[in-house]
Amino acid sequence: MFKRIIFALLYKENNFYLSRNFSLQKVGDLNWLKNNFAFNETCKSIDELVCLNIDKNVSIKSKNNFIKMINELRKTIFIPLTLGGGIKKKEDAKLYFENGADKISICSHYDDIGLIKKISEEYGPQSISIFLDYKKNHKGQNSIYINSGSSPASTISEFFKKEKILKLVGEIIINSIEHDGVGTGLDIKVLNDLKKIENPILLMGGAGKPEHFDIVFKNSRVNGVVTANLFNFLGNGLNKTREILIKKNINVINFI
Repeated sequence: MFKRIIFALLYKENNFYLSRNFSLQKVGDLNWLKNNFAFNETCKSIDELVCLNIDKNVSIKSKNNFIKMINELRKTIFIPLTLGGGIKKKEDAKLYFENGADKISICSHYDDIGLIKKISEEYGPQSISIFLDYKKNHKGQNSIYINSGSSPASTISEFFKKEKILKLVGEIIINSIEHDGVGTGLDIKVLNDLKKIENPILLMGGAGKPEHFDIVFKNSRVNGVVTANLFNFLGNGLNKTREILIKKNINVINFI
């Protein structure tokens, strides 16, 4: 199985944002993205794109603006697309699938088995990505945080015991709040909290240079790395990363 390089866009109120430990910095709208960082070229160097609506309260207006942006984006990019944010019912997932999503990402409702079962039965487990934001709690455990990282929920290890949910979904994205945006490397130690499962595991939070991908991809349990680091990897950054990984015999697709 090929290792995947995935880029994530963080969207809120018609603009894209950088995140550092979940503190947001606005960087620009869709035109800014296209004009300043050759985003269309970047998309030729990645396996998939994840777009997340990170508005804390995803209203109908927010969803409509998000979808409008997605449909504009889809005119120039042609890679698998995962959409997430504000999925509370099957109709929310339906909206995303009808507007170009190959997969949807469930965040705050990651353990809502009723919701997940409905979507899984309609669209298939492979269409669902569970997105877990986590950081250490006061006991030193890796705890999942929901509602844009503001509310603690279960621990990572507790979630991975929920076999009924795991059978209903495809991949799991595990995003470190503490490593988010700092560019010093991904938290590979979190894998110690995961029991052996069949679901593909993607790590996010901390990728800042090609070597960070190399280190993580050498672990057989990691299927992909997700980065939202706009300034480090837009332009030719991810293309160079792929070239370096290929030279090091990491099993990534060679687009050349």
